[in-house]
Amino acid sequence: MTHRLMTAAFAALSLAAAPLMAQVGFPAPPPKVSPAQGAIDFHVHSEPDVFGRSMDDIDVAILAKRKGMRGLVLKNHVTMTADRAVLVMKMVPGIEIFGGIVLNNAVGGINPAAVEWMHRMSGGRGKVVWLPTFDSDMHIKTLVDPKSSGIEVAPGGVVTPQLEAVLKIIARENLVLATGHIHAEEVMAVVKRAKELGVKNILITHALTNIPGLSMAQAKEVAQMGAYIEYCYLQSMAGPDAQHAWMKHWKKVTLKDVAKVVGEIGADHVVLSTDLGQHANMTHPDGMEDMITGLLKEGVSQADIDLMVKKNPARLLSLED
Repeated sequence: MTHRLMTAAFAALSLAAAPLMAQVGFPAPPPKVSPAQGAIDFHVHSEPDVFGRSMDDIDVAILAKRKGMRGLVLKNHVTMTADRAVLVMKMVPGIEIFGGIVLNNAVGGINPAAVEWMHRMSGGRGKVVWLPTFDSDMHIKTLVDPKSSGIEVAPGGVVTPQLEAVLKIIARENLVLATGHIHAEEVMAVVKRAKELGVKNILITHALTNIPGLSMAQAKEVAQMGAYIEYCYLQSMAGPDAQHAWMKHWKKVTLKDVAKVVGEIGADHVVLSTDLGQHANMTHPDGMEDMITGLLKEGVSQADIDLMVKKNPARLLSLED
């Protein structure tokens, strides 16, 4: 063997023997166990949809199962996902898939009948009722036109009769109430009334960003009433420097911000999800892995992360821990 070949062979052997994490110019190796193993992503966007999505329901489930995730909650702004969840579980056995309904204008707004039919769908996978998102008064005034109006669920701090009926169904069927994109003041009124009516499972949708824009005091108050504060990893990709124009108008919430909230409110009142699935954004399981790894670097304990991505979502969905 020539000197040049011997040198090349030695270099190759040295590279192979070196710890993978120490190699410069290479991506990190895949972890032996995914940080997302056992996690439930409560905020998954996928195709079919009216907005550009990076993958369909089945693709997401396959990838999440491969990462060892326990479950997904499919969310669509214009149609229910309870029926889709049943079909995905048939195609991808071994992972829990849930769906629900968002009470935007496409389903009649705050429509008790839509909620009744959703939870009755065969298969029993319809668990979540989101209040209005892009049709809400808060969303429209914040991101569309300050002079326009949208659906209000608790004007003047009093829930509407239609929402009262919806809350009674949620309580009766032990569903999950997710607050959507409503005003912070509406969140406070809705949570209070929901608890009075016997609703047990409440999630404050991406509570920390500008929609709904809860203050820390408000977040603590609803947490004390038994609601969970949701943080979505998409929020950390938003803000003025976001890669997509539609994300620039959302307030950025850093992982350092999240770690502070966990310290002040407590991990037992927080749910971590991704809100991913948009065209050209990372996949949901990759987002879950990045979020968990980043929060560990910010000093959040593994025990607290397990609460926020495993135990708390499971409790909301009435799954046995």
